[in-house]
Amino acid sequence: MKNIISKTTVLGAIMALGITSSWALPPVLPKIGGIDFKPPKGSRYELENGMVVYLLKDNTLPVIHVTAVVGTGKIYDPKDQIGVGELAAGLLKDGGTRKYRSDDIDETLEFRGASIESSISNEEARVDMFTLKKDLDVVLDIYASVLMEPAFEADKTELKKAEALEMIRRRNDDPAREAAREAVRAFYGADHPYGWRSEIATVSPLTVADLKAYHDNYYKPNNIIIAAAGDFDSEEAFLQKLKEKFGGWAKGKVQFPVIPPVKITEARQVYFIDKDISQTFIVMLQKGVKRHDPVEFPLTITNEMLGGGLSSRLAAEIRSRKGLAYSVYSYFSKKPDYGFINASCGTKPETYSQALSEMIRQFDLIKAETAPADEVKRAKDSIINSFVFRFATPFDLISERALYEYYKYPVDYLDTYVDNMAKVDPKAVLETSKLLFKPENAMIFVIGNSKKFDKPLSTFGKVSEVSED
Repeated sequence: MKNIISKTTVLGAIMALGITSSWALPPVLPKIGGIDFKPPKGSRYELENGMVVYLLKDNTLPVIHVTAVVGTGKIYDPKDQIGVGELAAGLLKDGGTRKYRSDDIDETLEFRGASIESSISNEEARVDMFTLKKDLDVVLDIYASVLMEPAFEADKTELKKAEALEMIRRRNDDPAREAAREAVRAFYGADHPYGWRSEIATVSPLTVADLKAYHDNYYKPNNIIIAAAGDFDSEEAFLQKLKEKFGGWAKGKVQFPVIPPVKITEARQVYFIDKDISQTFIVMLQKGVKRHDPVEFPLTITNEMLGGGLSSRLAAEIRSRKGLAYSVYSYFSKKPDYGFINASCGTKPETYSQALSEMIRQFDLIKAETAPADEVKRAKDSIINSFVFRFATPFDLISERALYEYYKYPVDYLDTYVDNMAKVDPKAVLETSKLLFKPENAMIFVIGNSKKFDKPLSTFGKVSEVSED
């Protein structure tokens, strides 16, 4: 018996070693080619009143998504009414319509598991709708009324305005967001629409009449692009429903204010808010690019290498190797006029100068020599893969196509995006870095407790102290 057990044990050990050895060998996998990204185009229509419609049929689930992109934005607010666009957008549904009381809208949508939401950003307003297919007629009728004829009920307007005023009073509660907002404001200037922010003095006087005047000017069919995807019986049938709801809405001329040219001081500027907080928040802004500039493609890859994720140079040096910050990143913002290149981090006040010095050093290093090809490849793979997965649903795709038309991108921008990114090479990264990265001319905005700083902020340039308001 003992002999049998011994042989069995030895045999088991040999088998285990064999299995372990085979598992240790890397699997032989077939090579895969590049991503072949050929998204469906959907269909584009234009109603007689000028409303543009994008449709993409999707029978995966019995639901329908709709979004309306409206040609307005916070930058178009009158200077003495900054905040009017945001207040109007927030009340499209919540303030009721001429056909539906606000409370009735909420009750109807909640009962059907549907939703209608509205929002506004700097250069666009959005009105979104979601419904089950069986409830389409009911929800679409409410949606059309919300877009075309908001009532801005007096009590709801006062409530929404009170919320806006409270947000202004509390806007400095989060110092990280405060630093980001005030840096952009200082970069463009408080008098330029890119640097505006809502104030109590501009929101308090707003009336229902002001909101209606704003809506009457911007919310017109020829100033709206609708995108929809879902379980249509057919595109033609859904288009007919849109014609029935919006076809009688008369087109009209939209009066857009003139946005003055951006004037950016290309010299080192340092702004500072002295605040007794545990961390120091740093935002460094440099002059960026205008929308549609083809340098967008190499800049996207370059930024990914510099500060796009945990494997980026900024994160590797400042976060991982030196342990100076938990969050450090960079990105760039495109605008009709010059955008900006942003690098930000939060760090201890006792080490703020080390973090800021390293941020500046990394911008200098990436333009000093050609980046390794494998680093560029990793950045390209990251951008291309994440771009493809932005379109998890047909609605994501068709609404993106609508946005590209809204922002006047080439018709094939989406379809050629992957190829344009794939063409970026180390030489393009170096040329882009040399062209755009000028940390010696950067605007640096810091919020923190100067009593704990390891070095005077004046080490980085002449300091302008800003009062928190």
